[in-house]
Amino acid sequence: MPAMCLRFWPEWAWLKQTIVDNRFGKVLAARFRRVAEPPGWGKNTFFNGAESGGGLFDLHVHDTDFVQFCFGKPRSVFSSGYVKFSGAIDHVVTQYEVGAGAIVHAEGGWAMTPGFGFNMSYTVNFERATADYDIARGKEALRVAEEGQGSKVVTCEGADGYVGELKHFVECVRTGKPPTVVTAQDGLASVEICEAEERSVKERSIVEVK
Repeated sequence: MPAMCLRFWPEWAWLKQTIVDNRFGKVLAARFRRVAEPPGWGKNTFFNGAESGGGLFDLHVHDTDFVQFCFGKPRSVFSSGYVKFSGAIDHVVTQYEVGAGAIVHAEGGWAMTPGFGFNMSYTVNFERATADYDIARGKEALRVAEEGQGSKVVTCEGADGYVGELKHFVECVRTGKPPTVVTAQDGLASVEICEAEERSVKERSIVEVK
């Protein structure tokens, strides 16, 4: 479930809606990045790639899920990656073949040297604008350069994605209605895509997503 939190994160929810309403035209290219030093929690589990799946399944899965949320389940993936300490893939870069025809790729991993910390970002180039998010910029994390308008900071209200996700599920339980933003099938699809990415890294080839 936590892997789906980006669907509820204010700046990511903004991006999804921006793609849906076509306000800047179609997406030409999208790049997502989520990188960190090895996690300081749960070393006995997370550092055991056989149990955690490594950075591919623990960290990169967030962006994999968001890619399918925005562009549908990819037709295929081409991934490169490496093992550093967990015994599983700790860092991965993936090119997704999506139905919309946009160039979409994501980089994720927890193999940075201790002291690096954590960073998440995205850059999406539309026909008439470029949206760029970098958590390191703090209150100015999301900037949009729009054709003929220059660059501006976009402020998105709302709690972080984990809180938004939990509120959604609590409301579903309270009302007896099924989830609408994310489903169990979405979770299964995200794992299937990551499995295809893992296979692509090992085989060094393009892998179709079933």
